[in-house]
Amino acid sequence: MNKRALLVCLLCLLSGLSLGAAVVGAAHVHSPAGPEAPNLVAVPVGLIVDEKGLDGDLVNQLCYQGLLMAEGDLGVVGAVYTPTDSSDYGAKIQQCADEGNVLCIASTFSLREAVANVATSNPAVYFTMMDWTYDSYPANLRSANFAHDEVGYMAGTLAGLMTSSNVVGDIGGMSIPAVDEFVYAYRNGAQCANPAARVLIQYADNFGSPAIGAEIAQSMIARGADVIFAPAGGTGAGAVVTATQSGAWGIGVDFDYYDTVFGGGVISGADKLLSSAMKQFDMGVYQTISETVYGAFSSGVVRYGLAVDGVGLAPFHGTEPSVPQSVKDALDATRAGIISGAVDTSEDCREFIFTPLIVGK
Repeated sequence: MNKRALLVCLLCLLSGLSLGAAVVGAAHVHSPAGPEAPNLVAVPVGLIVDEKGLDGDLVNQLCYQGLLMAEGDLGVVGAVYTPTDSSDYGAKIQQCADEGNVLCIASTFSLREAVANVATSNPAVYFTMMDWTYDSYPANLRSANFAHDEVGYMAGTLAGLMTSSNVVGDIGGMSIPAVDEFVYAYRNGAQCANPAARVLIQYADNFGSPAIGAEIAQSMIARGADVIFAPAGGTGAGAVVTATQSGAWGIGVDFDYYDTVFGGGVISGADKLLSSAMKQFDMGVYQTISETVYGAFSSGVVRYGLAVDGVGLAPFHGTEPSVPQSVKDALDATRAGIISGAVDTSEDCREFIFTPLIVGK
């Protein structure tokens, strides 16, 4: 076991967390010429959210929860910085650095360019960008990334095993790396679990239009799809709600849609929501802070996957009785296979013919 792994294991023991094998896939491991590893008391940490604030965005909320956990467990002192609009991003990130924070964490990908610029000009401060990766990294910049392919493959496995028509839908918001990983891993999981399955893929080129998502979902259902997965933000939420209210199965993304979209089961269609492919932003923030506190900050990409519960499928909730035990067993086996490396999420299991849908924007 190397020094980094020992440090992480020590953290797990001290904080009482069951984080498994700790961080997976860290790259470019070296420390910046910045502050020495601080003590476990009163370490200042800043969280920069986007202009939607803590109450207007679930990613912002989850990142804040990670900061609160670190305050309670690790003795850090947290501060939140909320810009007024996109023109204020750089100023708020610089304010985080100027006010003496050892670590500044940015919550959403809209902050990505400003974070990179401020990190380059402030080498004595650590910076972390959540859920976004760069082509290169200064020594004080980290990306806390999530294994979209792993949980996307799990969602596809579920879809491939639950479809009755052998046609499933796969709707992406825009063709960016995180969405592409979701989209194609879902396709691969569905096809590998069910060789007879056909996967309809459509990009909406939009993250914020439930109406467009609904239109694409309806088109896919008309072509026989009876399971819809949609990593497309609000557009995807519209697709999943439309699918479930039309009698098809739906699979949410990023958060547990049962709570965030279906109101804890009170919204129509909740009885057709199979699960959600979740990313644990709170865990990513907490782990980044803890590694910084313990002097184990690394630049580059740190990837949180199934092995550390950085991603995972949400509970079945109201659809639990409809999911056969054989499907649950297959999901358990797939998860174990992905963690062990026996399952390759990039394997499509058969020749795939892309079948785009033409949908009015």
